[in-house]
Amino acid sequence: MATVIINEKTKEGKRLIEFLRTQNYVTVTEDIPSAQLIRSMNEAKTGKVIRGKNIHDLLSKLKE
Repeated sequence: MATVIINEKTKEGKRLIEFLRTQNYVTVTEDIPSAQLIRSMNEAKTGKVIRGKNIHDLLSKLKE
């Protein structure tokens, strides 16, 4: 098995994916992020994160 990463946001990438879907020997799968991952990414973007001065400080804040 081989993994090929294609930028599906480009016109060429979209065309290549459509071509590959027509081939019997190719299986196209798409990685869809989980709802938890999307929520976590949004929290990180908006600054809703826990910060610590070092690993011990961070772990103590997470235990609270």
